[in-house]
Amino acid sequence: MPKTSIAALFPGQGALYGRALADLREAFPAVVDPVLRDVGDAARPLLGGAAADALFAERTPEPAQWLAEAPDTLQLAIYTASVATYAVLRSRGLRPGVLVGHSLGEIAALVAAGAFTVAEGARIVCHRGLALREAGPGEKAYMAALSTGPERAQQLVDVVGDPLTGVAVENHAAQTVLSGRAVTLDTVARLAAVLRIDFARLKSPYAFHSPLLGAAAEAFAARIRDVEQRPLEIAVHSPILGRAYEDTDDLTDLLAGHFTRRVRFADAVREVRGSGVGVFVECGALDALSRIVGRVAEQPAVALPALLPEAGGAAALRSALDRLAALGAIPPAAREGDQADPVHAALLADVPAADFAAFWRGRADEVRAFVRRAYDEHTSPAGPAADRGALVRELAGMYAAALEYPAEVFEEGTDLEAELGVDSVKQTELLVRVGERYGLPPRPSDVRPAAYNTLGRIADLILASGAAPAPAAAPDPAPGPAADRGALVRELAGVYAAALEYPAEVFEEGTDLEAELGVDSVKQTELLVRVGDRYGLPPRPSDVRPAAYNTLGKIADLILASAA
Repeated sequence: MPKTSIAALFPGQGALYGRALADLREAFPAVVDPVLRDVGDAARPLLGGAAADALFAERTPEPAQWLAEAPDTLQLAIYTASVATYAVLRSRGLRPGVLVGHSLGEIAALVAAGAFTVAEGARIVCHRGLALREAGPGEKAYMAALSTGPERAQQLVDVVGDPLTGVAVENHAAQTVLSGRAVTLDTVARLAAVLRIDFARLKSPYAFHSPLLGAAAEAFAARIRDVEQRPLEIAVHSPILGRAYEDTDDLTDLLAGHFTRRVRFADAVREVRGSGVGVFVECGALDALSRIVGRVAEQPAVALPALLPEAGGAAALRSALDRLAALGAIPPAAREGDQADPVHAALLADVPAADFAAFWRGRADEVRAFVRRAYDEHTSPAGPAADRGALVRELAGMYAAALEYPAEVFEEGTDLEAELGVDSVKQTELLVRVGERYGLPPRPSDVRPAAYNTLGRIADLILASGAAPAPAAAPDPAPGPAADRGALVRELAGVYAAALEYPAEVFEEGTDLEAELGVDSVKQTELLVRVGDRYGLPPRPSDVRPAAYNTLGKIADLILASAA
């Protein structure tokens, strides 16, 4: 795969979740810890020890809390997640041909390109926050997303006639971000309601990409003017400039100017895709940019988020690494860990010629082991990519049979709810069956079915967990007659107690699972599927909701009625 066929994306505002940095540290400590130390050491004299230490916490505050209490630290954490994710990908051999940052993400992109060190990038991010803080809030202002394209969004602003308010970000044809004065945006919101255009106020500490930040831009430029830049080692395409950066550019001056300039991200994706890029890897938390690529790329492209909260961020990153290896974009992972094979690592490490002979003499055993593995892989019936394709087809058959849909409608990226109308309750039922079939670990309680809304994502989850189809188990004996109802309720209490990690004593026959124990409908659906499998119940009618079986007594009656 040519280098120019891969782009690395660096997200901006909102790209964080509570355990993002901890997920990276726990899974890839050798790569991530030095990055966090560099960022922490750079931030400590500027933002204080508490901000630097927060990066090493087992769980950082959620973005909404940080936004209210420490927006400067939130910006730093988003930057850190991006450069740390990219460091992991690069350690595994990723060599993109172009880098693209979204707003704040342009700083991380320039660091990844070698223009600044990780520590220098951290100082730039800190000075960015301090310049905004010193400029003060000024008049009331905010940012808002409209569910329409930039032309129509600008027309709404033009009706109000405020030069200090305008289009800030062009994401795709159904999402444009406005930024500016609160009084103007409040008027635009009323106009949008009349036109049935969705208007959502964003959680942003400042009105970025608007003329209101002119004073802050000047202060930011003065703060970072002395940061030295280096020649770019990788092309960086700027959605704000509408072109690639050049070594003759004054990077710090341009970064300061970002405060008042529009982000044309959709145009940047189209231009990069048109240059031959077919794979986009999102280097940072969540998948906002990956979803935008899926909407605006005029030719099919692979978009891979690398750090997601579901099933642990490390699992998502390993899944992205597996996909990249299957595509030939990086070398395959070593069997014993997450580092690149030694031969590939050597080829990618640019070993000086003077050290080359000594380097290889000390690694003869590693070379032989690598050749053995390569032979085994190339002579096996199917490699990773083939296995994944077969898995998606197997899942398509499974979902088609359960939903009575033709298998052809289940493509890898088909959205189960948005495109096929499979609601969250039914998705939960099917995910439980997938988990049982492939031996997946329990899904964390804070991860919703929407996190696995395509067969591609479900396949990646299975592959990341290393699961395989579980052998068919003999069904449990059916319950006895009605005289055993009390024993059945006690047995169900044990099942629910084990699954929810509650004491069995709280599960009385009439206890309401949601109202009294806080078991939401999604978890109730999962448990009803397990009960159905255990007791051989017929499929639940689609119009019957979990609330119909909200106590163990009702569930016991259902089981006994089906056995009659």
